[in-house]
Amino acid sequence: MSDEVIEVGKLKKFRLADLHIRYIPVITPPRLWNRDMSLPNSPHVELMKIFKNYGFDKERIKESRYFKDRQYRHKYLDKWTDKRIWKHIKEGRYRIFNLMAKEGWNKKRSKGDPIKVLPEPFWCSRFNRTWDWIKGEEIWNGAGRCSAAYVLGYDHLYCQPVVDKYANTEYKGKFEKKLKGIDGLWIS
Repeated sequence: MSDEVIEVGKLKKFRLADLHIRYIPVITPPRLWNRDMSLPNSPHVELMKIFKNYGFDKERIKESRYFKDRQYRHKYLDKWTDKRIWKHIKEGRYRIFNLMAKEGWNKKRSKGDPIKVLPEPFWCSRFNRTWDWIKGEEIWNGAGRCSAAYVLGYDHLYCQPVVDKYANTEYKGKFEKKLKGIDGLWIS
């Protein structure tokens, strides 16, 4: 979905504690997130802490907010079956955590796909939607890498600043197909 954003300048140092995970109306359960999309509060970081402290502990993972968030998404997006969630966690999130734990931050691995950060939340810039608890610089892509880095003690990472290519247009772009048929999603 990189054609939805425009790179602005060179890689820039971002403080991980200041970043936020993307909120998607209807799909993201606000109570599960404690109405706080910040990276430090995120289910993503909670999952990475489980990896750090217990490894791939299925019982703890199953009780995590991350797992529950993905199960919640299944109400709206058929692909998030329990089987798909486990595959996503093991082959995606756990793999990312282990690579970073063993090798540290690898600039070369991220060179072709840097973490991209918007100056404001996507749904605010694109659709002029506002919520009192949705704010701050938002991770466009790379939430797994940011979460792993945060749990492993990184304070900052170099990320690519980007802006919404279609700010203030209400253009649905690739989200129209990805989030098709979800009641209340596009209502302002």
